[in-house]
Amino acid sequence: MTENAGAKDRWLARPPLKAQPTEMNAQELWYDGELQQDNRPNVHDPLMSRIMGVALLLTTILTTFAFASALYNALALHNGGTPLHYLFLGLSTLAFAWVAFGAANAFLGACCLLAGTDGNSIVPAPAEAPTGSRTALLFPVYHEDARQIAAAIRDLVRDLEDKGAIEAFAFFVVSDSQTQEDRTAERDIFRSLSREIGGKVTFAYRNRAHNVGKKAGNIADWIRTHGGGYDHFVVFDADSVMSAETLMQLVCTMQAHPDTALIQTVPRLSPGHTKFSRLQAFANNTLGPMSAAGLAAWQGASGNYWGHNAIIRTRAFAENAGLPVLPGNAPWGGHIQSHDFVEAALLRRAGWRVALLTSLDGTHEQSPPTFVEMAVRDRRWMQGNLQHARILGARGLTAVSRLHLGMGIASYVSSALWLLVILLGLWLIWIEQQRVVSYFDSTKSLFPNWPIYDPVAALRLLLATMAVVLLPKFLGLTLALGQLSRDRQPLGRVGSLLSLWMVELVHSVLVAPVTMLNHARALIQILLRQDAGWKPQKRQGSIISLTDALRFHVVHVAVGVLLAGAAASLSWYAVAWLLPVIIGLVLSPLVTWVTSHSIVP
Repeated sequence: MTENAGAKDRWLARPPLKAQPTEMNAQELWYDGELQQDNRPNVHDPLMSRIMGVALLLTTILTTFAFASALYNALALHNGGTPLHYLFLGLSTLAFAWVAFGAANAFLGACCLLAGTDGNSIVPAPAEAPTGSRTALLFPVYHEDARQIAAAIRDLVRDLEDKGAIEAFAFFVVSDSQTQEDRTAERDIFRSLSREIGGKVTFAYRNRAHNVGKKAGNIADWIRTHGGGYDHFVVFDADSVMSAETLMQLVCTMQAHPDTALIQTVPRLSPGHTKFSRLQAFANNTLGPMSAAGLAAWQGASGNYWGHNAIIRTRAFAENAGLPVLPGNAPWGGHIQSHDFVEAALLRRAGWRVALLTSLDGTHEQSPPTFVEMAVRDRRWMQGNLQHARILGARGLTAVSRLHLGMGIASYVSSALWLLVILLGLWLIWIEQQRVVSYFDSTKSLFPNWPIYDPVAALRLLLATMAVVLLPKFLGLTLALGQLSRDRQPLGRVGSLLSLWMVELVHSVLVAPVTMLNHARALIQILLRQDAGWKPQKRQGSIISLTDALRFHVVHVAVGVLLAGAAASLSWYAVAWLLPVIIGLVLSPLVTWVTSHSIVP
């Protein structure tokens, strides 16, 4: 074992590493003039993807217009309305637009899969042992379970060796752990792993003295010190795995498409050990391929990057994806937290293709074990996505890249819009009850002044909205049943699928209002400049006690009780309208407690 020392950090490597540096400079987001293309490619989005994009937007716009028209009629605004009515109409329409977009994308993906297409935005090459290139496999670590990562590396080395492709890959564990306890444990575990596999493959470990720039800074540090020796690199998360065959196919595809800078796979969620992770995995693996196929159909060469389980061309990334530090302090300024979306947009701005392969099976990751852990991660993601509002106007980005950034923002802001819709709706019901209806006023007229509300039209609109909301889940079920039929699975498998689908549907309905409230509260915190920081993620959860669940959900339960009381004081249809929200909030401690338990074998 040799220890190679860089300027600040020490590398443990076997065989000995030689520094192979390359430059990686921060890009200018608001540059003046035109980008110099040099020898960069200039890939354009295919015509078919543009047609699909237009179809997606038209479907979203028409569905949203139909919703707005129906709500206009339900409120009887043709008879006149107050500014509060029109505010309710506007906010409801904006919130529904995001739902309509998701449903339209799922419908597009389902059509692609039913038509027999593979849902890829690039043609994958056959999985063969790569020749003529070297690929680094990067494992960023931040207070993770080093034994689990070492075990994953050990299995992957064995898999690559069996496929005869071990010489084309090198392994780098790049740690940002900041406590001496974790550093010592990592050093011991990876030193032992290096002795075990160092004779078969290049393996290296280092820990940064200062984790500047967090994960993005960690990767950039590796590029500057060793990136020059590798044609490509693949980023793993601490809980993600990829098969040797998938890695080989990714490298061969990159070699077959020299105009491509990044290929993102669609990781399947591993079931995990808790009921919550099992439900998340089922939802992801049922809806994920369909939604990803929809994305691939319209984004063309302007794909996105999700931070891991993707292969990246080192030279393209080093030259074009260096991240600037935004002016000001966190949460709006400082280092870009959700770096992956921005890196993909910068690569696309430089003319490179950013592709999405949805058909590869050997790519997986884990779900957070409990709802509490997912909420903690979601808070960090929300802050990073909202920070993209400062990048939306960066010069040179493609329209699709801007849409990706906007989608990340909309996925969180829409929750706050739905909460405002609920509060405004209750206010409107109260106003209607306080208003004394006078069918004929002092003005002489043959026509009466009709009440400003149509409950029948409102019921129809509610049912239609629920149909749009649930459309992706029904499409996912249809595709899953079709796959079981093609595989000639027994009826018992069909029954299990339907049962699990129903349980996941009920669970998603129950946690939706809790997530809505979490997002609304986080939005207020971010607007007040409260930074979520970068806390280590708990990959292996323990059972959450009912007391802890009650403590975590005390605000949710309180809001649920308040909404129930407010609705009950108004009318029965106000209670019926809010019943799913009220039940989800009031039962949230019980749901979190139950789903944190391990699955009984």
